[in-house]
Amino acid sequence: MNASFAITDFPDRLSPMVVKELRQGLRTRLFGGVLLTLHIMLVLLTLMSAGAENAAVVSGWFDGIVTLVLCIIMPLRGFSAVADELKSGTLDMLALTRLSAGRIIFGKWAAIASQSLLLMLSIMPYVVARFVFGGLDLFGEIAALFYKWLAGVVIAAVIVALSTQRQFWLRAVVVFLPLMIGGCGAFSFMVMTRVGTSTTSGSMVTFFTKSGGASSALLVVGMAAWAIFFFLSLAATRIAPSASLLSVVKRSVHLVMILSLLLLGWLTGSGADIGMIAAGVLTLLMIDALTERVNEVPSVYAAFYQRGWPGRVALWLLAPGWVTGLVYSALMVSLVVVYVGWTRSVEEAKLVFVSAAGIWMIAVLVQLFSTRKSRDLLPPFIIFWLIVNLMIAILGIPLLASLSMRSATAWFTCALPQFLTSGYKTAQAGDKAALLQLGMLSASIWPALLLIAAVFAWRHARAARQEGWRMVHAVKGGTAV
Repeated sequence: MNASFAITDFPDRLSPMVVKELRQGLRTRLFGGVLLTLHIMLVLLTLMSAGAENAAVVSGWFDGIVTLVLCIIMPLRGFSAVADELKSGTLDMLALTRLSAGRIIFGKWAAIASQSLLLMLSIMPYVVARFVFGGLDLFGEIAALFYKWLAGVVIAAVIVALSTQRQFWLRAVVVFLPLMIGGCGAFSFMVMTRVGTSTTSGSMVTFFTKSGGASSALLVVGMAAWAIFFFLSLAATRIAPSASLLSVVKRSVHLVMILSLLLLGWLTGSGADIGMIAAGVLTLLMIDALTERVNEVPSVYAAFYQRGWPGRVALWLLAPGWVTGLVYSALMVSLVVVYVGWTRSVEEAKLVFVSAAGIWMIAVLVQLFSTRKSRDLLPPFIIFWLIVNLMIAILGIPLLASLSMRSATAWFTCALPQFLTSGYKTAQAGDKAALLQLGMLSASIWPALLLIAAVFAWRHARAARQEGWRMVHAVKGGTAV
């Protein structure tokens, strides 16, 4: 009697993109080499920590190696995840399989996250062994290992998002420089906290587990989940077809995220700290909203018009394109500015507005030059941002330092929104109010200029909106907003 058995290595319920990427990733020599090398080193370090006098030093090396693998080496596997597909032309073939842009991006990230999770679980026996040999805080070490994995998958989402850019040098600058600086700093921090005599075990998770307790841990996990969604949706937008309505989903989620943060700060009484977190989130939201090309596909606008007046109102906030992104970003900035002014101070609320004006300034530079015709506005946005900050570092910082040494106010910092915060901190107490007022007036120029450019861009897409209106109302004439 013959019997046939269907042998599969992954459940059918898993996304085919996840299965494809995970199967390919597990078969690579890099993954096998990293896994084998990691375990050899961890075995040696575990044996060295058993009764050794330099157990703290060994623990520092243990944490450093694990962090290097989970937070740097594994996330870097997504450096060319989408760029290779774009160059080889296989991305269009994937689209023919009815896989959406979101599923393609999620599959590439999920494969890296799953491999990192496999590595993290394989490290658990060494954590238990160190607890038996050295009497370390077992739950603290497990929490530290989890946070390292969580940080690694967030970094992986960032790198996968940047892999949608074809320019290798741009990806290298944005990815490798922060990773090198941050990786070296984190490694040094872990070694120093382990070597220091006043540091107890589990010092890596002190911020998460001892400062704020479970609520702080939930906030960190929630922010990490949102960050993963943000960067993956940012990547999906870059490869999605023009008729896609991804902006509706992601902008709605981002709005809920901001409102949830503000509500959490109000309910817990920690509005001051939450306000600063919201201000940091605001920067990312603005970059995403202001780097979308103006959509000229009639079906996109028809999707809003067919929902009546609520859809026409939502069109101004959720429709794809940087023009509606300007309205959306203005709403987000208003919410955060009012909240920071209420929970902290009016001066800090003004600084939040100035920081937002710095993002609007870069968007204006993108629209002033031929870069406004680029297929993707994110690369020129990053390039202009790098140029502005490089000029500030080369020309502005030395001058600001010399004026600070002479206890003089750097009035020139009010000219650039990105530079005003530094000038405000080093200004004389009697000049702070005047400097901030001048900075506010100077910063207000950039959203005004961007609004003018938005009017022209909105008029350019009028034909697409009218066609979308006719698709809904089935008439030859008619006007659209």
